[in-house]
Amino acid sequence: MTMSIGVTVLNTLVLVAVLAGVIVLEVWLSRRKSRWPGLIMPALSLMLSLLLVLGGVVFTSIGGAASGLQVVDEETGEVLYEERRVEQTSDWTLGDTVQVGIILLVSNIPTFVLLGAYYIGREKLRRERLLEKMNIQDL
Repeated sequence: MTMSIGVTVLNTLVLVAVLAGVIVLEVWLSRRKSRWPGLIMPALSLMLSLLLVLGGVVFTSIGGAASGLQVVDEETGEVLYEERRVEQTSDWTLGDTVQVGIILLVSNIPTFVLLGAYYIGREKLRRERLLEKMNIQDL
């Protein structure tokens, strides 16, 4: 039991370290002169979340129920009768829309965090540039 707790704690620490590293990388990229390197990771995160939403839409749209009946001879194991029926449910409901919206919102949490780190990095860069301009004007 204690071994599994130790592994869980170690996995959690590794995950937190990776996430902190990603955020530090995002701040570093956002402080480059060009604004585009800092937008790469939020764009990738957005694309991944859109893939999740697309998967949710496809899963919801294709969803159906399959049922069947099979009669087998107990002595020989031979199938005597078999019937399969697949019911397609293609009606899009309000619940499906809410489900896709929740998937979109939750899967974009990393995108929002990365955009927050981007804006923090750009704000620091903007302040440094303003301070540099003020120092040049003071001369």
